Amino acid sequence: MHRQEILDHVRNIVLGTHTGLFPDDVAEFASMTYDLGMDSFHLESMISRLKEEVADIEFTPWYIKASRRGHDTVGSLVDFIDERLTAQPSAARTRPQAETTFTAESTALELEAA
Repeated sequence: MHRQEILDHVRNIVLGTHTGLFPDDVAEFASMTYDLGMDSFHLESMISRLKEEVADIEFTPWYIKASRRGHDTVGSLVDFIDERLTAQPSAARTRPQAETTFTAESTALELEAA
């Protein structure tokens, strides 16, 4: 996932978790708490959605740094996600899919049932 894709996704999630904002409000240098008015509930909702939709990474280091004034920008979150995704091996970035294996025994059982 490229940085611009991450930025677009973060913007959409911010807009979805905090109503009353306009897309232009969610600029890269906007502070989530001071400029966008997000509280801890909004931040937790956003992080939960990011874990589900973008990457299952640990956001605690970003959250701790973001708790300091001026470090909770949209851009800092995008950079954090981008760095973590780049550091992960490509196999870890993709969500695992269920494997389907067929054996002679399972195929025989399916044929008997039909």
